[in-house]
This record gives sequence, C-alpha cells and structure tokens, in this order.
Amino acid sequence: MWNYRVVTVTGIPIRVNITLLLFIPVIVWLIGSNIGTPQGAEIWVDILSGLSDAELSAEQLRGGNTPWLLGALAAVGLFFGVTVHELGHAWTARRYDLEISSITLWIFGGMAHMEENPTDWRTEFWIAVAGPITSVVVAGAFYVALQAVPSVPALVFVFGWLTIMNVVLAVFNMVPAFPMDGGRVLRALLARNRPYAKATQSAATVAKFLAVAMGILGLLGNPVLILIALFVYVAASSESRMTAISESLTDVTVADLMTREVSTVSPEDTVQELFDRMLVERHTGYPVVRNGNVVGIVTLSDAKEVRPEEREAFVVEEIMTEDIVTVEPGEDAFEVLQTISRESFGRLVVVEDGDLVGIVSRTDIMTALDVLEGGGMSRQPAESV
Repeated sequence: MWNYRVVTVTGIPIRVNITLLLFIPVIVWLIGSNIGTPQGAEIWVDILSGLSDAELSAEQLRGGNTPWLLGALAAVGLFFGVTVHELGHAWTARRYDLEISSITLWIFGGMAHMEENPTDWRTEFWIAVAGPITSVVVAGAFYVALQAVPSVPALVFVFGWLTIMNVVLAVFNMVPAFPMDGGRVLRALLARNRPYAKATQSAATVAKFLAVAMGILGLLGNPVLILIALFVYVAASSESRMTAISESLTDVTVADLMTREVSTVSPEDTVQELFDRMLVERHTGYPVVRNGNVVGIVTLSDAKEVRPEEREAFVVEEIMTEDIVTVEPGEDAFEVLQTISRESFGRLVVVEDGDLVGIVSRTDIMTALDVLEGGGMSRQPAESV
C-alpha cells in the first residue's frame, strides 16, 4: 500500500513507499544537525581527509544553510545507492530466469519483489550476494569520483559520505538476520545439505536471536535499531511460515482443493434475494453468471453497501465486481494462495476452457494446509464452500 511508481529501469518499476517520503526529512535532519555542530564537522573533516587530498575545513561545512543542503544531497544519494543495490539483486535474478515484478524503496531500504523464490541454494546465494557486491562497486565509483572532483566542499563531503555509506550498506546487509541478504546467504549455505524448509527455519531462528540482541541495544538509546529489530523478527517469522506453507503445498493443485458444486446468482437478482440466499446457504460470496458465462463476483461486503430499505430496488449487477480473477484447475495451490493474499481476495473463480468448474477460497487452502501439517492429505474434492 501507498507505493508510488517513480521510474522504470530496464523494465523494472521502481516504487517509493510513503514511509520513505516521511523518513527522508528525518535523515536530512540527522545528517544536517550532525554536520552543524563543531564537533561533528571536525569529525567528518578528519574522516574525509583520509579519503581525499582535497582541502576541507569544518567552517566550510557548517556555514549558513550548508549542513541542510549536504543532508539533502546525501539522503538522495543514499537511496540512489539502495536502488542500485536492489537492481543488483534484480539483474542477477534475471540471469537465473527469475522475474522481478518491482523494486520498492521504503523506510528500511529497498526490496526487490521476485515472482517466485529460488529453491536452488546456488541461485539464492548469488542473488543474495549480488546486492552487497553492487554496493561495494557503487562505493568504489563514488571514491573514484571523490578523487576527480575539484575541492568544492559540498562535492567532497557528499562523494566521501556516500563512499562510506555504501560500504556500510554492504556490510550491514551481510549480517545473517534473515530475510536480509546475509540471512539469505546463510539459508542458501544451510540448504546445501538439508531441506529448504528446515534451512529457512534455522536461518529464521538465527535472525530472531539477532533481532532480540538489536532490540536490547536499541533500548540503550537508538530507537531506529528497535524498529529494525522488530522488522527483522516479524519478517523472519513470516518468511519461515510461508516457506513451510510452500513446502506443505508442494504438488497440490487447485483441482485438489476447489469446491466443484458452485452456487451462482444472476445479475438480475435483487440484493434482497441475494441476502436471503446467503442466510439460507451460509455463503458469503457468489459468482455471477449470465447465459453460462461468469460476468462478475458478488460478496457480502458488496451487498452491505446497500441500505436495507433499498435492497429490493437494487440488483446484483449494480453491486458486483466485474474485474474478476480466474484460475485453472491445474494451477499450483501455493501460487493461488499468494494471489489471494496479495490482491486481498476471499475466493477465486476456477474456469476450464472458459467454463465455470469450481471456486477456491482462502478457507479451502488453509483447511487443506491444516490437514497436510497434521500428517494427512485428502484429495477428495470438496462438496460445499
């Protein structure tokens, strides 16, 4: 949510999350307020003098609005580096024929969204290390630029600061706190001699331990570290759970789970008639069929939009969702679950050769998952929603 496409690079949409837009002024303030103090300016002069022969003084960095200008340039440059870092992951994934749907920049950095996760440990290893390697290359490029630029204080500071920060970015991402790059490298190495799901669980356990440690350190005075710890802990738990689900649903298709005897409604039915059927049949969603063709889907939430006294005056066609997503019986159950979760659908219509053959819901999949994780699997088709 709240992602805005800003540019497309090599066919990959780059999106900016609103959390980043809110956080950039904070970064500018942190950098600017640090440079604006005599001690902070002196520290950076000492650091940069070790990277460049350019003459620089603390007064040049602190004068007027210079600290805030430097903060703004450094913040923008930092997220340029993060973007290239994620493109490193994306371009490497493409070499292994894995599609990247988008890259999102947000408060904690960036995320390259793959259509499917690699299951071969070598593939995941190289995709994971590609980001930090790219950051080191970017740091090298800024270092070369630092040696070439004239002794302009703003350029010296920004190029020097970005040289250091991209190295920090590479090192920090190699911390084995799954699902950060280092955690994915750890999972890849563990997956050499154990099942992928068990490797994920082990990597997630390490990540949770590190998250707790980061949280404790954060309590000593670094609130950002607390936020990162929470993100790592939750993300590691989620990744571990999703990998376990994927493993459990291996070789399970929509045909194994879908409801075959599907109740449908007509576009001409009134909303009141729809409510009456929902009450009797205990269903909360129906495909809408006209002349044998599925033309939409209507749910209880759609019907609730109509006031009780107007339900006889409105028909299903006026409240149904026409932009429906369909799946085929042979599609992978885990991929369908991802679609349901990503698009916030409760159920999907199953069609074969253009004909309605069933419906599959989140409940169908999760019920099957409970059975699988309990040690059994019933492949008998469901008879009711």
